[in-house]
Amino acid sequence: MQRLDLYAQLSYAQLEPDLRPLPRNCIGWGFSPKEMMSRKSTVEKSSVYFALLEALGKYGCSICRIMEEASASYVDALFYEQVTDVGVRRKLRQARALCNWHGWRITQTPVAALGVAIVARDLLEEESARLAELQRRPFWRRIGDQVQARLFRRSLLAYLRGWRQRTSCPACQAVHEHERHALETLLNFVDEAVFARSFEVSFGVCLPHVVRAAECHPSHPGLLTLIEAQRRKQVGLVAELEEFCRKHDYRFRHESWGPESDAWLRAIELLSGKAGVFGNDLQRCRTEHRAQFIQSLVSLFRWRP
Repeated sequence: MQRLDLYAQLSYAQLEPDLRPLPRNCIGWGFSPKEMMSRKSTVEKSSVYFALLEALGKYGCSICRIMEEASASYVDALFYEQVTDVGVRRKLRQARALCNWHGWRITQTPVAALGVAIVARDLLEEESARLAELQRRPFWRRIGDQVQARLFRRSLLAYLRGWRQRTSCPACQAVHEHERHALETLLNFVDEAVFARSFEVSFGVCLPHVVRAAECHPSHPGLLTLIEAQRRKQVGLVAELEEFCRKHDYRFRHESWGPESDAWLRAIELLSGKAGVFGNDLQRCRTEHRAQFIQSLVSLFRWRP
């Protein structure tokens, strides 16, 4: 229930990303100390701040951890109390089910079995109807093979277009909002005394989330502070990795292990984020080949006597 309460609190945060252009003829990002103090005074510590502060005290990327907690909370709430909600069911139909990450996250929810059965039956019935439409033959009996093949390819193209145009996984939409609010909160308070101390002794954030912060808030005054703090952490981790490699040399195997013993695991999370949060690059590979595939499929519509 604690995760459900956290999800309820974070869901109401409504902060827009700062995408203002940089001022001309200014050093750095163009914010004077007076402007930064004025900006800081208008930012209030919301529930996102305290959730992020708590996440900094745990292992791994704090933003990834918040996303994991948001995912668990969404899935728990979905199959615990929202299975019969009309709006939720509509979103699931539009997305044609949850994504791979959140679909398998369901298996970790204790009371999800009945809810999954109800929702999956609904989704599979709709998908079966779409596939049946592909198999439907024209009502007239005699039709040329070429015309029949063209009608099938037309239906197939429409089916694939519908699949590509499905909406995003509703759980991912909710988690994306949590990620956005957490990144902005991180930048707002990265130089605040209490928050900065917690960040300094923490894992920090993974490289993908540093990139996300730069993409979403390129002119935020806290971005350079985050980059510098994160650079120091990466330099320290490189030193630990060097020590880890040194102690694998047979000449130094007698030396006891220190904090560098799990440096390789921390390096994986720093470079890639927590497992499952960022998925894989298969979709990118498929997207790169999609244009060629669609072109070859469309070319089949050309009439060949």
